[in-house]
Amino acid sequence: MTRVLELGSYVLPAYAGMILAEQGYEVTKWTNPAGHPDPIQGLHRGDELWSWINHDKNLRPAHAREVIDLSPGDVDMVIDNFRSSAWQRWGLDPATEAARLRVPWVSMRDEFDERSFDAVAQARAVLEHGSYQPYYLGDTSGGLWLAYKAVVLSHQATSGHHVLRQASCLAKLVEGELVVPAARSDGQPAWDPPGTYGSHGDGVRVIYRGEPVTEPARDHAWKLTHLHHDGTGRIVI
Repeated sequence: MTRVLELGSYVLPAYAGMILAEQGYEVTKWTNPAGHPDPIQGLHRGDELWSWINHDKNLRPAHAREVIDLSPGDVDMVIDNFRSSAWQRWGLDPATEAARLRVPWVSMRDEFDERSFDAVAQARAVLEHGSYQPYYLGDTSGGLWLAYKAVVLSHQATSGHHVLRQASCLAKLVEGELVVPAARSDGQPAWDPPGTYGSHGDGVRVIYRGEPVTEPARDHAWKLTHLHHDGTGRIVI
């Protein structure tokens, strides 16, 4: 079983670790050894989010500095979202440690190596096209890319330190990216004639080959009945 070490705090690395744990990886998350809560736990209903996002992980109090005590073979991959300045303050270099441990180590960081936030990633990547989305789109999409990159490197038997940038990861999900400058207005997709695809009344409408397909917005009860989950509400991919 592939052993993953998850370092860092808040949603993004925890979401990446959760995705890997759901796919059968053995994920160990190091938490603050001084007992200070993760920022997640300070959120509204944070304890529930903490329980959901750390499902099936091994939680261990340990400081990230303790990676220096690991030996080659102890872990198979490392993911984190610490700023480079934090590693410098602790006197550790992820690139050096990745080479020593012979593992792929993938870090998620802000484009300027500063503190990254979901809302900041949205502003840099997608806010020019629409309104702020009131869910952690920048964090969950970044977590997916973090997990994906680590898995690919592991399958390629590629070690070393690799840095992803949060807003860039979110922008990668937008069709055309920076290759095609696409104008979007009035909440319409860039590629479809206005009025043929997107919001309509209290839901959406798609006109396909002249035929309108409509769907209302679905509530939580409908999703629990029809979306693919394990019976507890945890969606199964």
